[in-house]
Amino acid sequence: MKTLKYAIIVVGFSQSLWLLSGCATTDKSRPVTVPAVVKMSKSERDDAARKVADEYMMNFVAAFRDKSIEKFKTVISPERRKELTAEKFQEILDASAREQGKLVDYEPVTVLDQGEFQSYVWKLTYEKLDSEKNPMRRDFLYYVRIGKLEDGRYTIGASGFRL
Repeated sequence: MKTLKYAIIVVGFSQSLWLLSGCATTDKSRPVTVPAVVKMSKSERDDAARKVADEYMMNFVAAFRDKSIEKFKTVISPERRKELTAEKFQEILDASAREQGKLVDYEPVTVLDQGEFQSYVWKLTYEKLDSEKNPMRRDFLYYVRIGKLEDGRYTIGASGFRL
């Protein structure tokens, strides 16, 4: 039962982060042409796209470690940035601390080749005290999905926690 409770909490928290860190949408009052996503080479995957994914993760980790709303804004869509207030950000920090604990480590795990997109996967390790005040560590998987646009830029297609 305790495991089910943790799973529900983690899924709920990850869904709230998914909403905040979802891929960018556009202002519907202006028509926008979106460049097509093209397959990237192995060297592009391992160099340029990896750099984009690493920068994203550094900002994501720094947002929680340093409690930096400015870093957090770099990993969410422009629409979510407009909606994000200091109070909402504090609620996100509080929920993360309460449900997952303190982020104590992160490390890259793998890259999943998914055709036009590459999913860079990290293991995030959190620590918090259990009900008996003993330190407890838990690992979570977090992914950043990168695509290469036909104009040569890289885009983040999605990101979030995976169980």
